[in-house]
Amino acid sequence: MPPRGFTLIEVLATLAVAALLATFALPSAQRLIHEIRAETAIHAVRGGLAYARASAATHGRPVLICPLDAHDQCRGDWSEGFAVFVDLTGHAERHPDAPVLRHFPPFPKGSSLRFAAFGTGRHLRMLPNGQTAWQNGRFEYCPPPSSKAKPRVLVLNVQGRGRILLPEDIDPARQRGPNRAVHC
Repeated sequence: MPPRGFTLIEVLATLAVAALLATFALPSAQRLIHEIRAETAIHAVRGGLAYARASAATHGRPVLICPLDAHDQCRGDWSEGFAVFVDLTGHAERHPDAPVLRHFPPFPKGSSLRFAAFGTGRHLRMLPNGQTAWQNGRFEYCPPPSSKAKPRVLVLNVQGRGRILLPEDIDPARQRGPNRAVHC
């Protein structure tokens, strides 16, 4: 009858190969996870814009998308999440009678989201025709400093459509234009 099981040398050789593979694969896997989280964050912003655009058309009124502060005015930090609501006042603040249609949660701790637009960076107004209120803009997402992921950028045009730039399309040498550098 042949012996059953493994010898000590076979077990040690298998463990050595597994440790070697884990040593090389773990950093790549961590980087991939960080990149996926950054990609998910910028797609959440794009989803918020699409939702606001559709809500404006559905309600037949302008809709605001902005980070609300404690007084329901659009002065909060984009990184802390943002809200979509019907613009009843026209002054970038939520009227008490205007319910929040959707609230988007905060981004991961240590990350940042900035919005820069023609006219304002505090809010974005979507009109019932699907366009913005003459606001070209750019959302910049910076992953947490401990992450190895690259920043992500969503460029918004007046028609209300957003385009996500690939990380390799962002030119660190440019200071102007949609492909300009992101300073995290």
